Amino acid sequence: MKLSSSFAGGLLLTALAASTSAHAENDKAPMGKFKDHVSRPIRRHHQLAARAAPSNAAEMAKVMDPNQACKPYGVAASQTLASTYPKSDQIASIQENDKDAQAIWSEIQKSGMIPQNVQVKKGVQNHKGFSQQQSNSYDLSKDPDCWWSASQCTKPKAKNLPADIYTCDEPNTWGLTFDDGPNCSHNAFYDFLKQQKLKATLFYIGANVINLPLHAQRGLADGHHICGHTWSHNYMTTLSNEQVFAELYYTMRIIKDVMGVTTTCWRPPFGDVDDRVRAIAAGLGLRTILWSEDTNDWDVQPGGSEPRSKIIGNYQKIFNKGKNHGSEIVLTHEIRADTMKLFQDMFPQLRSSFNNVIPLTACLNVTQPYVEDNITYAVFSDFIKGNIDPKGLPSMDNMAINPDSKINVQSLDKQTQGGFSPAAMSNANRSPNNSTSSSGGGQSQSPPSSSGSDAQPFGSSSNSKQGSSKGNSDNSSMSKHAFNIYALVAVVTLSIAVLV
Repeated sequence: MKLSSSFAGGLLLTALAASTSAHAENDKAPMGKFKDHVSRPIRRHHQLAARAAPSNAAEMAKVMDPNQACKPYGVAASQTLASTYPKSDQIASIQENDKDAQAIWSEIQKSGMIPQNVQVKKGVQNHKGFSQQQSNSYDLSKDPDCWWSASQCTKPKAKNLPADIYTCDEPNTWGLTFDDGPNCSHNAFYDFLKQQKLKATLFYIGANVINLPLHAQRGLADGHHICGHTWSHNYMTTLSNEQVFAELYYTMRIIKDVMGVTTTCWRPPFGDVDDRVRAIAAGLGLRTILWSEDTNDWDVQPGGSEPRSKIIGNYQKIFNKGKNHGSEIVLTHEIRADTMKLFQDMFPQLRSSFNNVIPLTACLNVTQPYVEDNITYAVFSDFIKGNIDPKGLPSMDNMAINPDSKINVQSLDKQTQGGFSPAAMSNANRSPNNSTSSSGGGQSQSPPSSSGSDAQPFGSSSNSKQGSSKGNSDNSSMSKHAFNIYALVAVVTLSIAVLV
């Protein structure tokens, strides 16, 4: 997902719907063009009692008017949740009275798993990019931190950390993933997925889940697979150790409180991860999942800056890989109505290019992706036979929100059953009930293609990312974009003032 200054043009309309793509594009940032947008309700979650909400997720799923679906709402647990979580418009930190979080963080620190030689990267624009000094000073030839934003490194240099997952194991497969949900206007899109018998892996932002709990519940109840996408969607390598922990921990916890499951996977915003961040995620039992191909759909007009034809061209380049039996994990977004509509329009071509359009649970043969074992997803061989609905799903009619739930944290190196740890995936693939192809654990023989990057490597050429990203020759001017950020903040402030 990336930031786009063009969101400002439609800001007032989306602000009225309380679900803006609160991003600003920095096409000339040192690390390459920002490509992530975040659908983020303007009002903080402790103010979301502006109207009576539908009583449950099933009723919310029937609200087809985005203007109605995107109005701020409160549920019975809203005030309790607000008192125990970080604010939804701020970078997460461990809450003062959260003894559970403090204890888990203490254990991770004592474990020694966080590499001491990996330093916090110097961020700019409130952690939405990197400084030119940081870019210039990093030793790309050695890449000691396995810093994906710089090198697309997916195999950690630090000990005892598993490689990132970025491809599917099964042939001719489009690993279907959508970032930045839940989006308040997604009902028509989720209806489309259901009509087409599609299941996806959804990377949910913690702040969106707390603001839109009934929307979030639908994602699980519809049979999709839920992973985390951090609390506030910032460049993770620019955050302190404690902030990294809090961003991941509170996202895990709100997913548990609202949906009743403890996720074991996450995707870093902008793909920004290094061994320090990976280690903290691993301590929380989270496997890092990236992608091999990027549609760059976040930037489609009118919400973005690129013409629809350009983004369609990006899709078609990925379709060509399907015709050559490619097996990809593809980055797409439910960030705005235009990105969701674009996927719907492209789906007929997608279906004709890839035999299998499936969630990561199926493409990696992970049947129990949550710490809890009450929901079971289909392996690839069953999924392609039409057995696409997970067993044990909750009903949207009576999904509870439990602010007092606890998460059972087990670090990746200790996970042997369920989830995405190497040991668990290996054990699952040896199961006599799992008649699948041999598993590569989401790692192809070569590193992910440059077209799948969310931020360019240092010194990469302008045509190195399926022709969709600007080269690092554009990386010289931070001051111009800092001004743009300030201008956008002013527009947001004015829009909120109008709303109030």
